[in-house]
Amino acid sequence: MIVVAIIGILAAIAVPSFMDMQLKAKRAELPGAVDGIKTAQLSYDASFDTYLELSLQPRVDADLDKNAVPWNLTAADWRSAGWAPDGALRGNYQVGLSPIDHPEHAILITARADLDGDDALSEYTASESYNATITEVRKLLY
Repeated sequence: MIVVAIIGILAAIAVPSFMDMQLKAKRAELPGAVDGIKTAQLSYDASFDTYLELSLQPRVDADLDKNAVPWNLTAADWRSAGWAPDGALRGNYQVGLSPIDHPEHAILITARADLDGDDALSEYTASESYNATITEVRKLLY
């Protein structure tokens, strides 16, 4: 009975830690993809002296959840940029040109995800001059 009690205590400690680590592993998709998109944009700029504005893919903020969805491989703007993920994604991605709230940057790459289903989006951004960093966690208002 003592062994069962010890196993129960260890499980009570380990399960929340395991869930937290699982969430962090899923969230790691975002900065990696953002930095990949940044590299593709820098390469495109080196070839054509301009950046591309890229539409929101693969789904809107309101549809974000912990489930991975396939990338829209037919989006012409993303094909022109030369970047596509290796598989399905949990977040959404977008590139804006000359963002109003960041006029010092030519592009702003944004990724958002809601991996724990609490309607609070984790957001990562990068520009041509800095790598992906978490910028905010905000609640959906709709």
